[in-house]
Amino acid sequence: MKNIAISLLFLIAFVACNQTPKSDSKNVATEEIKETRSNYPELLTAALEAHGGIDQWNSFSTMQYDLSMAGNDQIETHIIDLNKRLVRVNGENFTIGFDGNEVWASPTIEATGKNSPRFYHNLFFYFFAIPYVLADPGINYEDLGTVTIMDKEYRGLKVSFNEGVGDADEDLYIAHFNPETLQLELLLYTVTYYTGEKHENYNALKYGDYKNVNGLFFPMSLKGHKYDSGKIGDLRYDITFSNVSLSKEAVADSLFVMPEGAEVDSLKVVN
Repeated sequence: MKNIAISLLFLIAFVACNQTPKSDSKNVATEEIKETRSNYPELLTAALEAHGGIDQWNSFSTMQYDLSMAGNDQIETHIIDLNKRLVRVNGENFTIGFDGNEVWASPTIEATGKNSPRFYHNLFFYFFAIPYVLADPGINYEDLGTVTIMDKEYRGLKVSFNEGVGDADEDLYIAHFNPETLQLELLLYTVTYYTGEKHENYNALKYGDYKNVNGLFFPMSLKGHKYDSGKIGDLRYDITFSNVSLSKEAVADSLFVMPEGAEVDSLKVVN
């Protein structure tokens, strides 16, 4: 979906090394970081700090976790290169991968049981990694102030994406933070991958059971609900995360390379 800001910063630092003395290259990267963060709204800055901080998030290169869905006894292991956003999903009878260009499925797309492995491959990683991924480049913010949903108050932050950012740049998110702790408790999100048309027919995602992993806080529970006219409706899915780990070491790119015989799930093209 969205690339994190650190990849851009590496590129800028590399160019700077070729244009300026070595002693100045760190200053160039530092100034770019300051400029990027100056664009964050106050609410996002505070929420990032409440979840462990963007510097701590950017210090890691690899994330891994197990994912299970209520009603399904299979457990998936997701491995993500946080710098390049390469992804590998190991299921019981299938593997999905993103090598930086293509999303592939092995042995077949049908074997994954997903309507679209491309849509699915980083879906729950992105939800799981909010608010950190909201610090990615190409994102627009609107502080909604105090928002009330079903008699509960939140601090609301609406997010949209620049053209060409990810596979579904018409998506909209509204992150709802606890007004006292600034912990993310509710996300409203739209799905435009299949149509490419912007709309505000939101789904609701409840965040809970936070755990501290290497100084960063992540929800071990995500519950997807219907949402209509300001009301959270019936439960649609219930996701549990476990065995969450973060590493400063990057995994080999070969882990994400498409194996022989795998099928490519091409980007949805809207006519």
